[in-house]
Amino acid sequence: MEGHPLVSIITPTYNHERFIGQCIQSVLAQTYPHWEQIIVDDGSTDGTGELAGQYDDKRIRYIRQDNMGIWGLSETYNRALQLSQGELIAVLEGDDFWPPGKLEKQVPVFDNEDVILSWGKVATVNTKGKTLGIGPKGFKRLENANYMEMLRSLLIEDFIPACTAMCRKSALLSVGGFKRSEHTPSVDYPTWLELSLLGELSVVDEVLGYWRCHEQQVSSTMVMQIAGASKHSMDFFRSMPRELATGVGLTLDELLANHQRQVTIATFHTGRIALISGNWDKAKEEFGKVLSTESPSSIRLRALVGLVCAYCRLDLEWIAKIMRRPRFKF
Repeated sequence: MEGHPLVSIITPTYNHERFIGQCIQSVLAQTYPHWEQIIVDDGSTDGTGELAGQYDDKRIRYIRQDNMGIWGLSETYNRALQLSQGELIAVLEGDDFWPPGKLEKQVPVFDNEDVILSWGKVATVNTKGKTLGIGPKGFKRLENANYMEMLRSLLIEDFIPACTAMCRKSALLSVGGFKRSEHTPSVDYPTWLELSLLGELSVVDEVLGYWRCHEQQVSSTMVMQIAGASKHSMDFFRSMPRELATGVGLTLDELLANHQRQVTIATFHTGRIALISGNWDKAKEEFGKVLSTESPSSIRLRALVGLVCAYCRLDLEWIAKIMRRPRFKF
């Protein structure tokens, strides 16, 4: 890709008054100046719109729409996509933010014409911006994976953090824009799967985004979204060309077992966020669900520790770090 391609940054936001300022400031701080940010406010009822509209920079566009909710995310994303002028598309939700060199480090990846989608490491932060951990785990394995290994891993789990992702607009339009599955309101995972069939996925060994972890974001929808994503994976696998499906070395039975694992992981993660947020009753409920399943001893032990902390009302950040989202070998 010659010259300095324009990057269109799609920023959906809803009631992110506490975070939208840091989100926009992180874009303004980019060392790569060739970008536009399209902020689509899904009918916020707090001060999000007022804060987002105060920036006097022609590269930033703020659009307000009536609330469509999480099941309308694909329409929200695709509205911004249709307004975009860039050759490359990046995603940055209103409660997340970027390091200053994000675009400068990632844009050159697309000099390779075979690359369709790029992503990098993500730092999970709390509401105050304190880093809780850096992921995904197994990054080196993914970094060195060939195409089939990468596709196999993606069918098992969505390891591409949306706030680090960048793709070619032409490829995104060719699959009909951002996709949504009937099983989940999220648009990132179904879209990454569609794009994975068109070309290479390129990994950048840098922290390219900060994902904000807060209770409002995950308390009611985390299990539904992760469980829905694994169901969509099975549907997608069924629709893949036979030769490709055979090449990844998976079966539907294996993906079904993986679905059950993902539900357990999501339940544990919801409990962990409740624990960090001091919602003791919610934490007890979620950790109790994990302990009632036939899960591996590693996650059961973490859930037991979490349950004890919830009953004792212990807000211990170091325990939260130890209890980062568990991963199962497949």
